[in-house]
Amino acid sequence: MQVNQPQGGIAEATTTPLAVGDTVSYVAMSGSGREYRISARTGVIEGIDGNVATLRTVNGRSVTQPLDKLTPDGQPNELTKMFMRGQP
Repeated sequence: MQVNQPQGGIAEATTTPLAVGDTVSYVAMSGSGREYRISARTGVIEGIDGNVATLRTVNGRSVTQPLDKLTPDGQPNELTKMFMRGQP
């Protein structure tokens, strides 16, 4: 049996590497019952362990977020992208 593998193009996926000390934004959801709030928040990366980053938030708390959910400062975050999808 022969398996055909699709060939990739010349373009490669590029990701912005995140490092300790970078300011990033992420989307947080809070609430309970029938009411939830979604907000964009910022933090500074304090440590990276595998695919998880530990962030120091504006109010001084420490939170963990998956690296693929973080957006470098100055780039549109997931919440912004969600709203922009509805725009012409």
